[in-house]
Amino acid sequence: MRQITFDDRRRHAPAANAKPNWQESFYLGWADVRAGIAGAHHISLAPKGSSHVWSWLLRDGKVIARSQAHDLPLPQDDLENMRLGSLHFVAGETLRDLRLKATFADAEVDVTFRAVCDPVEVNFNHGDTILAERHYEAAGMVSGRVRVSGRESEINAGGWHDHSWGAREFSSNPSHRWLFAVFGDDLACSVFSFVTGTQRASFGWVFDRGTICRVQQVEFHAAVNDDGMTPEACDAEIYTEGNRGYRIRGRCRAHALMGGKGWFGVDGLTRFECGGRIGQGFLEVAELKTMTQAMAAELGV
Repeated sequence: MRQITFDDRRRHAPAANAKPNWQESFYLGWADVRAGIAGAHHISLAPKGSSHVWSWLLRDGKVIARSQAHDLPLPQDDLENMRLGSLHFVAGETLRDLRLKATFADAEVDVTFRAVCDPVEVNFNHGDTILAERHYEAAGMVSGRVRVSGRESEINAGGWHDHSWGAREFSSNPSHRWLFAVFGDDLACSVFSFVTGTQRASFGWVFDRGTICRVQQVEFHAAVNDDGMTPEACDAEIYTEGNRGYRIRGRCRAHALMGGKGWFGVDGLTRFECGGRIGQGFLEVAELKTMTQAMAAELGV
């Protein structure tokens, strides 16, 4: 994987022969378990499709503010200082820093994200799944203020940020599990399990005491509500390079629907435990919605 540079952080343009589903996205999600507050803020730039804002704020166990804006005109700004709809992202002086302002009808979010390590490039294309040409991400601390109906709250959250661009074949990923968890400035992780047409792929990374270890195998053991989409808990066994193993248990405290045209999921504000330590983040589970190619081959259909 390549080292992320300041040029990577900037806005990208599709090639002349790019597919219509080429898209660039920018995201920050954060969870403060003790305060019971969480938020997720996503922008998409699609020169040949729909640019959008998906943004929500959760407090006291429910989503209290949401901004869903579709088919927005492409902005002229660079991603280092980007305004789109209700969101305003401003990059910091280092690759670890980011500031976000989100405005809702009766709420405001003003937070700063500081990653615990440099951004990590992750390959999102496994088997026949195609979700990005390039994707990088980071986890860390989010601090700042949330104001709702004149009531202001300080937050100290765990956060996860990503930036990716390329063609998106969402139907090529019929099921997935994902969690991010931040336990402190020395331990954080982002872990994925993808079902593709032909295989299950585990990937991601763990930052542990100054070292980034790539994920090699994951068993999520996720519990999902009867609606088939709302995550409730996980008991994940994670193995990384260097023969390191981690057991992370998580239980969701609240949930929020995320997405729009082409993709949706439910994020769980989650309290995690690992080796006696308490962390915070999101758990996301997407159940299998269609038969994979491997299943069809086995059944002869």
